[in-house]
Amino acid sequence: MTKERLHKPNELKKTWQGFFLLLVGYFIIWSIAPAFLASSVPFDVSEGINWGNEWQWGYYKHPPLSSWILYSFYKLFGHIGPYLLSQLYVLLTLFLVYKLGKQVWSPATGLLGSGLTLAVVYYTYPSLEFNHNVAQFPIWAGLYLAFYQALTRNRLTDWLLLGVVGGLGMLTKYSVIFLLLPMALYLLLPKQWSLLKTPNPWIAAFVMLAVFSPHLYWLVQHDWLPFGYASGRSDEALAATDVIQRHFTWVSFLLAQLVAHIPLLLLLAFNRKRLVGASAYKHNLPAGASLLWYLWAAPILVLIVLSLVFGIGLRDMWGMPMWALSGLLAASFIVPATQALTAIKVRKALVIWLTLATVLMIVYVGFGDKIRHKPSRMNWPEQALATQAQDTWQTLSSCPLDSVSGDRWLGALVAMNSGFPSQMISGPASHSPWMSAERLQQQGTLVMWQDDGDDIVLPLLDEIAVVNDPTASHKTTSNLLIKQQGQWQIKWSDTNATEPLTVNWIAYVPSHCLSVNPR
Repeated sequence: MTKERLHKPNELKKTWQGFFLLLVGYFIIWSIAPAFLASSVPFDVSEGINWGNEWQWGYYKHPPLSSWILYSFYKLFGHIGPYLLSQLYVLLTLFLVYKLGKQVWSPATGLLGSGLTLAVVYYTYPSLEFNHNVAQFPIWAGLYLAFYQALTRNRLTDWLLLGVVGGLGMLTKYSVIFLLLPMALYLLLPKQWSLLKTPNPWIAAFVMLAVFSPHLYWLVQHDWLPFGYASGRSDEALAATDVIQRHFTWVSFLLAQLVAHIPLLLLLAFNRKRLVGASAYKHNLPAGASLLWYLWAAPILVLIVLSLVFGIGLRDMWGMPMWALSGLLAASFIVPATQALTAIKVRKALVIWLTLATVLMIVYVGFGDKIRHKPSRMNWPEQALATQAQDTWQTLSSCPLDSVSGDRWLGALVAMNSGFPSQMISGPASHSPWMSAERLQQQGTLVMWQDDGDDIVLPLLDEIAVVNDPTASHKTTSNLLIKQQGQWQIKWSDTNATEPLTVNWIAYVPSHCLSVNPR
């Protein structure tokens, strides 16, 4: 018995080391494999990369931070960059969860909770597409940790950290307010009034506002553009929804969140004999744990109220960053005396789950279009499309391709693979503040679309003289845009696809850039 006890720590250490090595392999595969398996990036990734190229303090849909970081990783690492960035964000989230669990419960609970976080579906396949939801993963986890430390230690550095992370969160996506609001309400409880009499919480609020202020100034200068866009999208969605149904979108939202937790719930079900009973759990709850339960549940309650009272339509993916505490809270139910044995079983279950998720990811990303005979966003002929666009433009114009327009998806793919011409977004001119009529007149643009293109709106082109005659440049000294158009037929990567990708295009070439022998 003594020898067994002596060997247990070494055995547990080896078990954890083996699990960490597996996690390293898992994250390497998820960071690299998609770039080689997929022929194009997801839509949100292409959009974010092109926004980041413009280095604005805001964009018509979202704040700027995640686009800046995404663009930087793409420039540094190419097509691996977005996938690497996503997995680094997941890893940072897991580390912050561990740090929090270690402080509230124990290092063992923190490790177990960090691993169990991966049993929430959002941290696996959906994390491939680095968007503003994935970018919030470490923000929410960081806010949980900073807020807990600020309340329990009341050190200025913790409050400063809370302010910085909150400000960065607001620069990432406005929906972080669903967590910041419950935090503010918690501070208004009577037992926190003594804290509000000290300068620390107010310093944190000031720092948060200071970090967010450049974007706030941008919002004022651009007529609160993202909120106008969101309001318009909401009106469109609600117009097609039953009046009563508008106030109950929270039901489907909660169901989607429950589905995302199925792997985690199954892991708990398989170990239910080693879980603490509800009454014993509540009796032995450590200081600060109730705060985590509040922070876990409060954002969802806020969303339910918004849906019930105001009829705001909730999107399932809004829940992605909200569950960083799920694995940790699940781990806290495991009886401490059986934690070592349970950890071994949980790790084995996690290995099975992550292996299954990895195999499904490889099959879907690498062979999904061949199985379904229908390309996903990650199976488009991105490079062929960009090459065709460049060849066409260079045939018609002696000037470099300065901007692409029309279909947002096509334009984004061409831009990120053609030296980053700017993308003029279809819609109001305010959606592309980096573009102007003067720039178009000097540099021209290439417009692309599929189908009939009736939904393409480019108001800046209406301000410029456009002619269809390529010889017009020889008849006048005025700076005209010469319009030429055609159609591309591009092969899909799936050899069984019978119909090629058909793309319509119009090149608006400035008269002074027109090639000698335009076609």
